[in-house]
Amino acid sequence: MSLRRWLDDTIARRFVLTILLAFGATLLMNLLFVSFAGVWGRPSLMETGVLDGAAMAVRIIEAQPPEARPAIAVAAGTADYRLTWYPGDTPLRVTERLHSTFDQALPSLRASLGGADRTIIFFASDSPEMDEARFGFDPAVNAETYFMGIQLLDRSWVIFIVPEWRWGLSPGVRTTIKLFFALASVLLLAMITARSLALPIEQLAAAVRRFGTDPEAPPIPPDGPAELRDTIQAFNAMQARIGRFVQDRTVMLAAISHDLRTPLTRMRLIAEFIGEPQQGKLFRYVDEMQEMVDSALTFFRDDASQEPFTRFDLPELLKSIIDDYGDQGITLTYAGPDHGTHHGRPHALRRAFVNLVENAVKYATPPAVHLRLTNGHAEILVCDEGPGLPEEALEQAFAPYHRLETSRNQTSGGVGLGLTAARSIIRAHGGDIRLSNRQSGGLEAWVDLPATQPVI
Repeated sequence: MSLRRWLDDTIARRFVLTILLAFGATLLMNLLFVSFAGVWGRPSLMETGVLDGAAMAVRIIEAQPPEARPAIAVAAGTADYRLTWYPGDTPLRVTERLHSTFDQALPSLRASLGGADRTIIFFASDSPEMDEARFGFDPAVNAETYFMGIQLLDRSWVIFIVPEWRWGLSPGVRTTIKLFFALASVLLLAMITARSLALPIEQLAAAVRRFGTDPEAPPIPPDGPAELRDTIQAFNAMQARIGRFVQDRTVMLAAISHDLRTPLTRMRLIAEFIGEPQQGKLFRYVDEMQEMVDSALTFFRDDASQEPFTRFDLPELLKSIIDDYGDQGITLTYAGPDHGTHHGRPHALRRAFVNLVENAVKYATPPAVHLRLTNGHAEILVCDEGPGLPEEALEQAFAPYHRLETSRNQTSGGVGLGLTAARSIIRAHGGDIRLSNRQSGGLEAWVDLPATQPVI
């Protein structure tokens, strides 16, 4: 990848910046934790080295004669603690509680002292045992003071005095907090980056789905990294080319069908001068061709129409078709919900369902219409009780100008574009349609429509 490409907004650059930002955010959050958490944000007693220093001071004092120990103890004090040597018995009553006050530090401290069996205690100025303390401590100077007592091998004591609590959380807790900050910063930045990448991809996917049902869908704006912008621009160009092709094809076929009307009119005029029975045959041929041309014009006009998608009541649309046939004395039955909102082109869908019902009325029996609304789909069944179709003809029935009078009523009209138009409309909505023979006899037209139209 070239340097110029890296300087552009690319997916690779976003991933690298996300990693760098996550690393920087982790460091910043840990720094803020240490800065604002006070003593709790500092390293624990085991991590500061205080215990190792104290153990070294004890071993040095222990190696000196008793008369030199007080001066050495004073000299061994540091900024973190000061210490005093006390001869004889413990200057404090050692209770069981003092043995377990800070037991997590005992193993490392005993190891630093050579592993000898010593009494080690931790206490504070407010400990109950301080009421009987036998060493010099003035609570008025520093009310909150912390102590550590270590017994030497000769039964004397070294008392470490800490003026303030300087040690924070244990290593495990500090590690857990650091991991939490690291995961929180990485997850936050990862979610932001993933969303910025996913949004243009979702828009592209929605545009692809919409283009499948609307060739005139508007192009989507190029957004996101350079790779996605290139993909979106290529899709927009492809959509424009396909849209122009579909429009040119529709206009051309509509024009051809329109131009056929002129020779048909001339043929009818010439037929006026021809005697019977040839005149009657020629009139029938001309009328049949005229019906085919009119049907083709209607089909192409519907194919080219751009009725907008809108929300409408699908059950009401189906019941209105049934009512229209009822006004003609043709009884249809309906089974399904009384109301249900659907998103699509209502006039186009009405033509599709009318074609299915008309097909059943002409060639079989007045059908029953069933509607079922499921998760994300609408299923419509148009069932008649006619003779059905041969299995090999179920798919051929959707071919343009394919008529099936050999298996249906031969006296009925039609030029074979009804099912073709119905499938075209249904598929333009992202759905599908198929025919099947019912086990009880008759033909069943099954329509599946997606309940929602993707919106960009």
